[in-house]
Amino acid sequence: MNRDASTSWARYRESTDYLAQGSSTSSKVPTIEGIEPAQIVRGRGCRVWDADGNEYIDFRNALGPITLGYGVPEVNAAIAGQLDNGIIFGHPHPLEGEVARLLVECIPCAERVRFLKTGGEAVAACIKIARNATGRNRILQCGYNGWINTLSLGGFQPVGIAASQPHNGIPPAVSALHESLPWADIEAWKAAFAEHGDDIAAAVVACNYAEMEKGREFLPALRQLTQEHGALLIMDEIVTGFRLAMGGAQEYFEFVPDMAVFGKGMANGMPIGAYVGRADLIESARSIGISTTFGGETLSLAACKAVIGFYRENGVIAHLWATGTRLWEEVNGRFERAGCSLRLRGLAVCPNLQGEGDAVARFMKACYGNGVSFYHVPYVNYSHGEEDVEETLTRIDRAISAM
Repeated sequence: MNRDASTSWARYRESTDYLAQGSSTSSKVPTIEGIEPAQIVRGRGCRVWDADGNEYIDFRNALGPITLGYGVPEVNAAIAGQLDNGIIFGHPHPLEGEVARLLVECIPCAERVRFLKTGGEAVAACIKIARNATGRNRILQCGYNGWINTLSLGGFQPVGIAASQPHNGIPPAVSALHESLPWADIEAWKAAFAEHGDDIAAAVVACNYAEMEKGREFLPALRQLTQEHGALLIMDEIVTGFRLAMGGAQEYFEFVPDMAVFGKGMANGMPIGAYVGRADLIESARSIGISTTFGGETLSLAACKAVIGFYRENGVIAHLWATGTRLWEEVNGRFERAGCSLRLRGLAVCPNLQGEGDAVARFMKACYGNGVSFYHVPYVNYSHGEEDVEETLTRIDRAISAM
């Protein structure tokens, strides 16, 4: 399939004269010139279109926030209805408390809620709360917690950040207080607590995509370890929330952290983040100066309320699991029959694409050329139906052949 993406790329190159890197999100910067869509202009359901009019079945889903699909009528109606009544005010709007109550109902650790705009910002809030609550300084981190985990050396970085120099600009005195530790290696965590336990304020953990199932033993064990040493456990549920389960990894793996951070899928693409947890911890945010003008922005809150209702009424989690399981098992079977090194590893709702050498890059390039927008962590959304799955498999067959 021949696709002309010249208009998309011309517009992107022009934007770099004014917009640094051509994108405010490093992982969205296009790299496969002439094939990859450099700019997306619209989306509907599980499909997106670039500036040249090329259509793609989308598994990037805005890097995770689109869990229901593009242009969902119920969510759009909630946003439009609130828009007529105002976006933000100088006092709280009722939606702020209403959505907080809904999150308390569906997130195991949530006794109180506060809203911000991004996941990294909310992680920073939880870290400050933890240091204040414990009187300690050190933070242990695992997985990707937004660009804030560039504070620690050696931690996981997504493609867009890993291609940069993420530790530049971090004073050694600051990075010395942040340590990255491996996923599911409880002995490494025990060793860290044995050495620095009296000064560890919190462990901040995001699940590993390819080996997420190991969380079933690791996360409860880490929960116990933090309690034994008087440290707090903060779960980064930015990806896992509203995907593994509405309540995220803590619901799926059946443990209760002290605090957690949510975002992405909770509003189907509208910008919102929430830090939730023990009442005394979240209530302390005010006394230590954590605040933001846009926490109570009503369009995102209206979207979040509509999304929670949609999840409850339509069995969204079950659909994500069933569709993801069926699709990725079929794709892995195709990889195996083709004799290539590519495999999707991890849980069906957020697997990790892995392969030897440049196999991943070659596959993604072939997918773009055949109308599939793929990613290192491909997501299904609620709009991916049976016909979309069949069409995806046909296009992926062509992509594998093109490799």
